[in-house]
Amino acid sequence: MKQMFVRIKETVAEKLRDLCAGLSPEKRMLAVIVPAVLFALGNFYLIFRAIYDIGREDVQRDIIEIAPLDIPDIVPADTIPDEKMQEMEDFFNQFNQEENE
Repeated sequence: MKQMFVRIKETVAEKLRDLCAGLSPEKRMLAVIVPAVLFALGNFYLIFRAIYDIGREDVQRDIIEIAPLDIPDIVPADTIPDEKMQEMEDFFNQFNQEENE
């Protein structure tokens, strides 16, 4: 797999050398500068457009109102019988008494 990438890289480099070999030094320089300038212009456009859009997004956002939920009262609030509640209170009171002593 690695050898395949190396062969592709060498082939592309060789074709570029063949294309540039027939050009004069002025045309070579032009062939490098024009794509570099186009790339730089595109890059600056994308950067400044992104900065410009940051401020615009904050203004355009709408606030979504969410209605409060209605929770049905299916289960009664106190489902523990009184005697179980008393047992739990006695149990925890034992620990409170031991800490106070």
